[in-house]
Amino acid sequence: MSILMARKLLPAAALALAACAKPGPWAKEGAGAEQLQADQHACEMAATMEVQRRQSKSVGTMGPAVVGPTTRRSTSPSGGPFADPRSTQLADEDQLVAECMRGKGYERLKPK
Repeated sequence: MSILMARKLLPAAALALAACAKPGPWAKEGAGAEQLQADQHACEMAATMEVQRRQSKSVGTMGPAVVGPTTRRSTSPSGGPFADPRSTQLADEDQLVAECMRGKGYERLKPK
């Protein structure tokens, strides 16, 4: 591989690795562990219901197809005709959870 090609690929590789990094935990001034857990659970439930509501509006009479294990928490969406719709659903849920938690006054701590 030439040095010029490596210089072009390095920023893209660094960006891809940063996208895969797990975000830090949520924190809020004055909130204890029980409150955090309750708020996060409420946000997760609301996000799941919202994504399911959106999917039900865009799916035909047979309902949505779920590909792969339902416990997977990967948020690396890939496009194309063979994309995993479950991965896209989880990414949407994660975004909605983050919006909900910020709305409740939480912010992400920097990962260590």
